[in-house]
Amino acid sequence: MFSETPSIASASPASRVALSLSIVVPTHGRLASLQKCLASILASDLPQRTELLVICNGSDPPSEEFVERLAVADPRIHLMRHERVSPAEARNVALSQVQGDIVYFLDDDVTVVPDLLSRALDTFASRPDIDVLGGPNLTPLDSSTFEKSVGYVLASRFGSARVCDRYRAVGTIRATDDRALILCNLAIRRHAIASRRPVFGDMVCNEENLLLGMLARENRTMLHDPGLIVYHARRGSAGEFARQTFRYGRGRWQNTAALPGSLSPVFLIPPLFLIYLVLLPLPIFRGHLMPLAAYGILLVAFSAFEALRARSLRALPQLLMLFPVCHLAYGAGLMWQFLLSTRPAEAVKARSEVPTGDA
Repeated sequence: MFSETPSIASASPASRVALSLSIVVPTHGRLASLQKCLASILASDLPQRTELLVICNGSDPPSEEFVERLAVADPRIHLMRHERVSPAEARNVALSQVQGDIVYFLDDDVTVVPDLLSRALDTFASRPDIDVLGGPNLTPLDSSTFEKSVGYVLASRFGSARVCDRYRAVGTIRATDDRALILCNLAIRRHAIASRRPVFGDMVCNEENLLLGMLARENRTMLHDPGLIVYHARRGSAGEFARQTFRYGRGRWQNTAALPGSLSPVFLIPPLFLIYLVLLPLPIFRGHLMPLAAYGILLVAFSAFEALRARSLRALPQLLMLFPVCHLAYGAGLMWQFLLSTRPAEAVKARSEVPTGDA
């Protein structure tokens, strides 16, 4: 489905100015990250016709006071308060207030490159047929070796398969689907989602996959621009990374239940491998250790490749651990959500109503 195109021609200043912009940043309990995020946005080429809406998802006095102080100095900044809900619902609430022609979704733990916003508006202005535009989220340059290793796993085809372009800046501007788009760095024309209520479904995570799948059914055009970069903080421990990928697996099954055609066979490899490991003590077929040996060879090869490419031998032992964590936690999450989906709706709803730790 990917079709590469030359770089988008620069739009005229007048056509770019004609587009108004709404930036939506949900937050809860991460003041330090929010401060860095908003500082990077305000230091970028922020267009004058911009509203920056920060929605505090639950009571958060330090963040609320910080945003209020910024809003006094810059009328483009707006604070919105709401009782604690899921991240998807928080974004839905914010969308009921936005006015811009282009809605740009950012997470509160990203920092943006200086030309992010003008580059996005240039593309929308020069390509009226484009409804969705996004780019990669890269590991911050000042991250620890462990955090960089998490980034290497996410950006590797062995680690993230068909969605690895969300985590690396490669190639040219190209048509895409949800494989290379992610909600922490995603811009959408408001008219493309104006009739949707709610815009984002109530999912564990990655709620943009379902929305983008629906938009693809409407033949909306979506682009991935590898130069449209944000830096996104990575998980700092194996446990945090496992929880993250476990939620990704759960979200993938929720997306599959809503859009069965969105399931690629590659998504089934981690849960099948997990089942294989559970059954491994039982010699149920001849050569039953061969898949494990093949995985071990691939693990060593890709770990060594990523460590050499990053010129960081210190990352090698961490990669040897993090690749299996990624695969097994993702498989477990997908299987867990599948099992939840077989239970009565009331029981599933009760387990799913607790907001996650993300904003």
